[in-house]
Order: sequence, then C-alpha cells, then structure tokens
Amino acid sequence: PAGSSLATDSQRIVTSAHLVSEKSPELSELEFGLIIATHAFHRWMTRCMGAAGVKDMTAVDVLVLHHTNHRSTEKRLADICFVLNIEDTYTVAYALKKLEKRGLVRSGRAGKEKTAAIAASFI
Repeated sequence: PAGSSLATDSQRIVTSAHLVSEKSPELSELEFGLIIATHAFHRWMTRCMGAAGVKDMTAVDVLVLHHTNHRSTEKRLADICFVLNIEDTYTVAYALKKLEKRGLVRSGRAGKEKTAAIAASFI
C-alpha cells in the first residue's frame, strides 16, 4: 500500500535466504543485526585492550578480566561462568589461566572452589 513503511523483499538486510522466516522477516532482520553488532563489539573490546597495551586477547578473555575486576572482589569460577552465561567452565578456566600467565589476575581457592581476583601488580 502507498505510504507503507514495511520493507519489500528487495529492501531486506538479510542476504541469506536460510536466515529469513516467511512468518516474521522483521525478527530475522533483528537477529541478523544483533549478530553483526555482537561481532563489532567483540572486535572493539579486543582492539581497546590492544590500545591499552594488552595484545592478543579474545573477547572471552576481556569479559572474564572485566568481570573479575568488577567490585574489586574475589570471584568463584562458577560465579564468573554464571554471570557471563558460559556453560563450559573449561572455557573460563582457560581464560583465567591465560590472564594469570600475563600477570593480570591471581588465582586462589575457597575450599574446593577455584577463585580469581585482579593481580595487585595490575591495579
């Protein structure tokens, strides 16, 4: 209809037909936009760390470091995984191991649980 703000098929931003649902093309466009924005944010995080002098960090490394520093309190591995919504604890444990090797975090134990905190030399 004249004056309609609905996009036609030729105006859709989704370029892969397998991503578009016939029932809700706008939702498919939103999903595609979120994917692009997420990748851009990950690139931005890693480049900011590089500009700060900490090169070759992954987005997960940056997120783990940021959360470990949050409120300047020691964090349990399980809590970091929960807050970052990462189900595979090995992924976070590996990130912490890399951060500890760089001298950015220090690891510890609270009973049987692994903990992490920002290294005093990094503060």
